[in-house]
Amino acid sequence: MKKPLLLLFFLSCIASFCLGQEIKKSQPDSLIKIIPDGRHVLFTVGGRLQSPYDIKMRLLSYTPSANEYHAAKTNLIWGFALSGGSGLASIGAVAAFAHDNKLNGVTFNSSGTGFVYQQHNKTGAYILTGAAVGLLTAAIITFVNGSKHAKKAIWLYNLRFQ
Repeated sequence: MKKPLLLLFFLSCIASFCLGQEIKKSQPDSLIKIIPDGRHVLFTVGGRLQSPYDIKMRLLSYTPSANEYHAAKTNLIWGFALSGGSGLASIGAVAAFAHDNKLNGVTFNSSGTGFVYQQHNKTGAYILTGAAVGLLTAAIITFVNGSKHAKKAIWLYNLRFQ
């Protein structure tokens, strides 16, 4: 009884040692490829079309690409927030310019010979215009950085198969 158990133990150790030495071969069918299609971007894995949700799950399954994916998503959210802030500042600047317009509050001279223009301060409009331009610039930079993070996430995912 002792010999068959010892032989079984010996063979199972050899089998697990041989399986542990198996070299993982590259899997080119797992590479994510991007196909630009007009306004849309299509993803393929192994020549088959994949949904964006499938690509997201693949990227999130590998830690380095998941970190880059989260950075891209954060940049996208901040880009939209900065764009909204730029729009609100632009609306405020237009309202300030309209409120402090030269023709707003024009009256006739008491002698009837000319116009009397009220003094208007357009500092608020200038400040809001500068804020709108600054926020728009920050939004564009944030969107570009988000795009770089998304491309890097796919690159890092594909790197492990090459």
